[in-house]
Amino acid sequence: MSALPLPEQFRIFAQGAARDGATTYDVICRGVSDDPGILALIAEAPLRQRRPNLLLAAVHYLLLAGTHHPLAAYYDTVQSIAGGPPDTPGGDLFAEFKDFCLTHRAELLALLAVRSTQTNEIGRCTALLPALNVIAAGHPEGQPLSLLDLGTSAGLNLLFDSYGYTYRQRADGAVLPAGRPDAKVHLECTVRGLLGDLPPLSLPPIARRMGIDATPIDPTSDDGAHWLLACLWPDNLDRFTRLHEALAVARTTSTPPEVFRGDIVDELPAVVERVAPSSPLVVFHSWVAAYLSPERQRELVDTLRELARGRTLHYLYAESPVETPGLPTPPSPSPRPTSHLATALVHLPADGTPPVRLADMHHHGNWLQWWPTAPVPTVRPAELEPAPHRR
Repeated sequence: MSALPLPEQFRIFAQGAARDGATTYDVICRGVSDDPGILALIAEAPLRQRRPNLLLAAVHYLLLAGTHHPLAAYYDTVQSIAGGPPDTPGGDLFAEFKDFCLTHRAELLALLAVRSTQTNEIGRCTALLPALNVIAAGHPEGQPLSLLDLGTSAGLNLLFDSYGYTYRQRADGAVLPAGRPDAKVHLECTVRGLLGDLPPLSLPPIARRMGIDATPIDPTSDDGAHWLLACLWPDNLDRFTRLHEALAVARTTSTPPEVFRGDIVDELPAVVERVAPSSPLVVFHSWVAAYLSPERQRELVDTLRELARGRTLHYLYAESPVETPGLPTPPSPSPRPTSHLATALVHLPADGTPPVRLADMHHHGNWLQWWPTAPVPTVRPAELEPAPHRR
């Protein structure tokens, strides 16, 4: 849970949205940061629910559900499912957003009271895949891993090996394919640095897939899918379409992940007990610990360290260092550390050695900076494909 004042949270969110080309949320969040009326509305929500992305998701949810308002014309995602010719935005975007919030104040407060933003961003699998290969390399070849995703939402990241991947070197456009070439879901990631810095990108065998979430989402539920889509940004149709496709994969998988409802710290010991001690267990989370207090973050780490005393347990996370001071995140090797919105990918090994900062990454998995100082094997040059000729 962020300790920053609400206006500052919205200003920071606007900056991140602007960097990602999310113009709609940039404008809206800058407006909210200076608007007493909308800030007062959010202040009526429970303390832990007062976050920019939750208000934005609630508005998006109502629009996707068919609530009529001129604001819908500014949301590409809403226009894409409406059918017919798109509406033409008119007037002032923030003025329309404010009018929507005040008009639908009761519905929004009802959502803010019970909903939570879901961190089921499958783009983060572009970092999960190489990290799991690093972990698998430390065990006998072919030994399957068991996975436990904290804050798993609909469990879509647990299906990482159902997706296809393309890693593209930023410097010259050289590409490295991975995953399933015939997958319906395909993820692209720009590599800052060299493709050769990445570990091998095979699909490690998985024995068991589990997750814990306070409010898990059933991907076969229309309402659950609807809320997940609402948590995306309205001017990124690629992410919107990709999530649609990932939900379709989850609905048809023959072995869906086991998802347990509960607090990710309190329920952790009981869920870990379900996994055979002989199976190496990887407990991971991404942009979940930011919703915990620093004290609770430290309690999560202490719980995992205690559980690791009796079994082989790896701890892997991708979190914003600024928002997770209670996690043991090593400093970035970068001479120019990235902004607060960049995410550190950290591995706490099973052998009790200090944590390793494997990479820095975009919070949606759009780019990845793998640190060659991390103890990982390198990709052989023959595995790299030349960049396509540009016209």
